[in-house]
Amino acid sequence: METKTKNLLWWLILPLACLTIAVVIANAQTRPDFLLHAHFYDVGQGDGMMIQTYLGRQIVIDGGPSNAILKDLGHDMPFFDRTIDMLILTHPHTDHVAGLVDILKRYKVKQVLLPDVKFNSAAYEEFLKLVDDQHVEKIYAHMGQRIWLDQATVFDVYYPAGGEIDLSKGSDGFGQVATNVNDTSIVGKLSFGKIHILFTGDASTNIEYSLIGQFNLQADILKVGHHGSKYSTSHEFLQAVAPKFGVIEVGAGNTYGHPTAQTLDNLASAQVQTLRTDQDHNIEFTSDGNSVYPPTKTKN
Repeated sequence: METKTKNLLWWLILPLACLTIAVVIANAQTRPDFLLHAHFYDVGQGDGMMIQTYLGRQIVIDGGPSNAILKDLGHDMPFFDRTIDMLILTHPHTDHVAGLVDILKRYKVKQVLLPDVKFNSAAYEEFLKLVDDQHVEKIYAHMGQRIWLDQATVFDVYYPAGGEIDLSKGSDGFGQVATNVNDTSIVGKLSFGKIHILFTGDASTNIEYSLIGQFNLQADILKVGHHGSKYSTSHEFLQAVAPKFGVIEVGAGNTYGHPTAQTLDNLASAQVQTLRTDQDHNIEFTSDGNSVYPPTKTKN
């Protein structure tokens, strides 16, 4: 009888113990560590990044050309977390928007920041439909806009100027040059304390030159424009940004020749420590708001 009682108690205690352990693990995963985490994912030939603010808010910037980013988010977010605070689509090319379509299908998204540009592609049209069908708050980016991601983390928009961009006219209506979809890219700086990260999408040197002198572009980390192509990352722009680190989001063995020798030379001349997702794979920076810790690199 005593053995049966012990067995019964064991089977009653075991589930409770397992539940307690699960709750402890869940709390540990969701509890903010009061550090900024900036993830640059190896999504192939495209851009895909995730920011986790010091209070645990999650912002995804571009989604890459496929659903590969889902695996990365699943690794870096708690397994039960199905909410993303904001998606930022820098511009509607498929290598930036396709993965966001898959994110919208799997996660509840609160807000979307995007440029106001008309562009016809299946991936972009599906993205817009999902945003509308799910009643996600849509915010169009415009110059001078400041978005508070939490009480200590902000995203300042430097480009586009605002209003609907008409590519057929080669202008966005506010004096900024926009002759192709790449030049509709959101350019903005994320700031946490003394630490700054500049995101450039695929903006060309035309856009870079237009921003020099208008804004304080200085940043500790630069997301190198247009996968390291020769059409971005000019000497003058690098002088204005003066980054310590540059991250190139690029696919291994891509057919475009990215990153180009010209861009790599420009980065080297500016003494920028350059990391590449085709070589370094997933790259994570962490910061306490005063300094950036050495980046970690992990393979998919």
